[in-house]
Amino acid sequence: MPPKNKRQNLQADDEEEQPLQAVILTDSYDERFLPISHEVPRCLMPLCNIPLIEYTLEMLAISDVQDVFVVCTSHIDKIKSYLENSPWMKSNCPLNVQIVQTPECMSVGDAIRELDARQLITTDFILTSGDLISNMKLDKAIEAHRARKRTDKNSIMTMLLKEASPTHSARAKDDSSIFVMDPLSDRCVHYEAVEALPRKHRIEMSPEVFERRTQIEIRNDLLDPQLDICSVEVPALFTENFDWQHLRKDFVHGILTSDILGKTIYTHVVSDPYIARVQNEQLYSVISKHILNRWVFPIVPETNLKAGDEYEYMRGNIYKNAEVVLSRSCIIDENVQIGKNTVIGENSRVGNSIIGRNCYIGDNVVLEGAFVWDNVVIGNNCKITNSILAHQVTVLEGTTIHDGCLVSVGTIIGRQQTIPKYSKLSLLPQPKTSMFADDSDEENEGEEDQEHVLTGDHEPVYFWSARSNDDDDTDIRNVYLGSLAYDMADLEIADHELSDSASEVGAESDDESDLGSITGAFNLGGAGTNSAKRSEEFKKEIAQTIERSLEENHSVDTAALEITGLRMSSNGTYTEVREVLIPILIDRIDLASPVPSMKKVFTKWGDLVTKVTHSQDDQVHVLEMIQKHCASQSALGKLFLGTLQLLYNMDIIEEDAIMQWYDSEASQNGSAAEIALREKATKFIDWLNEAEEEDSDDE
Repeated sequence: MPPKNKRQNLQADDEEEQPLQAVILTDSYDERFLPISHEVPRCLMPLCNIPLIEYTLEMLAISDVQDVFVVCTSHIDKIKSYLENSPWMKSNCPLNVQIVQTPECMSVGDAIRELDARQLITTDFILTSGDLISNMKLDKAIEAHRARKRTDKNSIMTMLLKEASPTHSARAKDDSSIFVMDPLSDRCVHYEAVEALPRKHRIEMSPEVFERRTQIEIRNDLLDPQLDICSVEVPALFTENFDWQHLRKDFVHGILTSDILGKTIYTHVVSDPYIARVQNEQLYSVISKHILNRWVFPIVPETNLKAGDEYEYMRGNIYKNAEVVLSRSCIIDENVQIGKNTVIGENSRVGNSIIGRNCYIGDNVVLEGAFVWDNVVIGNNCKITNSILAHQVTVLEGTTIHDGCLVSVGTIIGRQQTIPKYSKLSLLPQPKTSMFADDSDEENEGEEDQEHVLTGDHEPVYFWSARSNDDDDTDIRNVYLGSLAYDMADLEIADHELSDSASEVGAESDDESDLGSITGAFNLGGAGTNSAKRSEEFKKEIAQTIERSLEENHSVDTAALEITGLRMSSNGTYTEVREVLIPILIDRIDLASPVPSMKKVFTKWGDLVTKVTHSQDDQVHVLEMIQKHCASQSALGKLFLGTLQLLYNMDIIEEDAIMQWYDSEASQNGSAAEIALREKATKFIDWLNEAEEEDSDDE
């Protein structure tokens, strides 16, 4: 029998040789994009004139995936027909695409349980949705996932997350996520889903999260595209826990809080690649503009992902197909895409809009922020702003469609009509029940109680209303926030929500600060003066905490725990902590005997500096703080070079960080005293360079 470690290596090699599998969930099991999604599958909605699922399949193809299971619950025939007639199911395609029909499923949990019942998953697999947009190759994330499994046999999932500030445009306005992680291992130890409204002012974690960990990170600066690398155990866990319906709120939260299962989940955080999900109408608009602005390069219109397209890239982010007819007097502003065989009439103006194939735009038409799909006709003297017009829509002469409207397939509107903001129009009446209810029930109940009907020289057009899922306690205001072009000024926020916010976080609150926090729950400081005030108060409290730890001679672990708790409760940053900690430590050095005092201070508290310093950029920031504080007083200037050398010898600051600081503009463009201190460090820099050259010669 071979040694144990050899058997483990053989098993890992066998696993890596197996075909890499992927699962695409084409249904989100919510009612976004209604009434359009009632007739068009979400995964086939065009984004920059390309069906959404094409982007997802492209990402899997470049990641060397071999087997792809496309799980369909609604619109099965339409999705099946599209894929069977696409290159993805041809014999020469590198992907082996299989359609899995799950018409009875009502949630993500049901779909994954169905996969387990059919025993389709045989190895690690990528779990994603049919509305994922990314230019990322997953090889490094997959390699990291497999490496973790070799050291942690309980590891079952790696969640790919994208760094994005709470105000980043690709983040959903209606909800957010709190990830609590061990920064040393990237293990996720707690997850909390946070809806924008009603405001959530605290999270609760088990004390076990803090056991055996010197530090944790609570992050709300991560965008979650729900792109996961899962082990073969994941479907079985869904089967064992039949009440798990949601991937994050139920599965991830359940795994992390279970004392019985003993499974672990990790994160893989990226900053450079583009990853986002078209999970609602707001993000549909945002991601479309990102593609036009080339954020997702090389995924841009002139790549011509769809056969027959011949887009040309022009100045101002204008993408025009070769077979487009533009009148001489029409004006095409920036950020515009125009599909094949489209005609735009005299004196029409188009800006920040995407127009599909075979469209006719009449004379004197204004399109601003409009998403016009294929085969749409817009008559003369119409104006359409920040709205979606689905396939084969006709807008008759003189009609105005205001912000945030969704017009479903084949609808005819006009003449001389004015469609109010946030209208949802369809030729079909809105069903009383969920879109996942039985079709016969919809037929019996659908035509009753239709309060708003648009009539004219066309078939009756029904107004649909926004609603939250029947089985969720979702605040309807979150549905509004995720809709297209929604203006937060139209949002109703109760007085008690504002006052509760003020009393719980101990800060003044007004309409502006409350609305500002909607885009990032737990970003409690607001913006502008409120943010500056919060930062000042947090630094005062951190200074008191550090001074108390020094005076009472606490252990480094105790001091770090107090700092972490205060940082979490005040939504502070490690940057602010370092801005306070470094000057305090330098001020503790006795100038009468600087060398022994310096060694005493940093021998005791150097580990605390390390605990609040996590990257090379953080180390550079430490050096900037030392330079700035030592330059503030002539007596402290004598400590600068000694402190620099000591931190280097103690491995608190690395050589690369010192070089980066020395070459940075910040170190060279400060006050005269700061520049003088940098000059003092030149000999030390030369010594580092000479030592590196000697090491290179020895090799």
